[in-house]
Amino acid sequence: MHHMYLSLRVGLWESNHLCVPIVKSRHYPLPLYKFLIWILLGVLTFPCCVRCLIFKVGVLGPWNCDPVYSRALPGMAARLAVGRINQDSSLVLGRKMDFIVLQEPCETSQALTTFLNYEKVADAFVGPTNTGFCSAANLLATNWDKAIFSYGCVNYELDQDATYPTFARTLPPPFGILFAVLKYFQWANVGIVSSNEDIWMEAAVKLANALRREGLPVGIVTSMGINETEVERTMKRIQAKADLKVIIMCMHSALIGGQQQTTFLLKALELGLTQGQYVFLPYDALLYSLPYGNVSYAPLKNSSRLRQAYDAVLTVTVESEDLSFYQALDAATQSGGLPASLEPLQVHPLFGTIYNSIYLLAKSIHSARQTGTLLSGSNLAYLTRNRTFDGFNQKVRVSADGTVTTNYVILDMDGVGSQLYSTYTLDPASGNVRFAGRNINFPGGSPPASDSLCWFDKTVTCTGGVEIIYIVVIFVVIAILAIVGIALTLFIRDG
Repeated sequence: MHHMYLSLRVGLWESNHLCVPIVKSRHYPLPLYKFLIWILLGVLTFPCCVRCLIFKVGVLGPWNCDPVYSRALPGMAARLAVGRINQDSSLVLGRKMDFIVLQEPCETSQALTTFLNYEKVADAFVGPTNTGFCSAANLLATNWDKAIFSYGCVNYELDQDATYPTFARTLPPPFGILFAVLKYFQWANVGIVSSNEDIWMEAAVKLANALRREGLPVGIVTSMGINETEVERTMKRIQAKADLKVIIMCMHSALIGGQQQTTFLLKALELGLTQGQYVFLPYDALLYSLPYGNVSYAPLKNSSRLRQAYDAVLTVTVESEDLSFYQALDAATQSGGLPASLEPLQVHPLFGTIYNSIYLLAKSIHSARQTGTLLSGSNLAYLTRNRTFDGFNQKVRVSADGTVTTNYVILDMDGVGSQLYSTYTLDPASGNVRFAGRNINFPGGSPPASDSLCWFDKTVTCTGGVEIIYIVVIFVVIAILAIVGIALTLFIRDG
């Protein structure tokens, strides 16, 4: 008996499917009409084989070595997204989506070495989380012609399409969001403090580079230290920088298990740095949607000292729309998309960011399919443009130039309770910050002093917070007064 198979090859995937009809040879010649029937059946069943093709996305992150990020449950997030994508009748992908969770070591050098082994494992990547090897990973991906859909890469140079054609952001650039907030409040002088892990130290350096490129004077970039003495030394370095207004904290948020941020803020409270002279901004919240409103955070509820310290914190995070992150998780659990035993409050909100990133990739595959474009890495990255869709718990919007313009919100707390409330909203498309109806509760009753607006205008040279033109004007006025004074002295003497 002889069997005839139809073999399909697309990218790295090869499939020999049982859905293809098997033609059995016989001892007598096959009549022409029966041969035509078999050909017809083969054509009719061919879509079965197409549906069996797979596009696999690798979800890259420090899931094994970072206990806080591991609570983002990347496998569950990817499974939920892929399941909904494969059942979404509005998406024509021409294949099934699948996923694989890929480990990213917490040491930058090891993370890059490990990534080298993933070329044949996935057709595209979501990640990485460690911004320290983003540039190298994207150069590799460009060589492999595989797209990287990134939520965590701070590196501003990655937005150069000519050098990194396979790179696509799934969130607005974090330095752009911070710049818009700092500009609105006129806080130019910032410091950046990270926790002691590679992932956060790398983020601090890359963020400082990006903000300096925008013209802002970043006065200090340092890790907080590994013991109380080193943390206190870091605080004294901050105090020595007289012009600092904002301290950006590159570390896991205290509200979702970041013990180092808790230690940092409590030491700041002890040394008197939370009385209103500084605003503390958590960097990590820019990468996900932190719930607010009717959500009580246990770290605040259980510690009056942390509540007092957190009064000096403003949290900038992805805005929720119809549902908060926890409400969206609960809805997915109720619908059977997630295990009924899942406790929403134990899940890191990065879950939603992973989900949105995979869905954006699926939308790009759909566009490629509709336009007859090859599923190359550069094509998938480019086809994210001009897109709006419902993400996990907010609208995901991508502009014509590929910039993600999902809305953000600025959160505060009253220093007494354990809940956060909305104070301002931010539209990344315009850079506009709008009052949301409730004032910020600044410790001491007033915000830190404003810096000169010249820091936020690239057409003006700024020195020490004072525009050059003001220095010239003051110098001219003093010179005129001096000349007038000399003239009057001579006139009186002669008189």
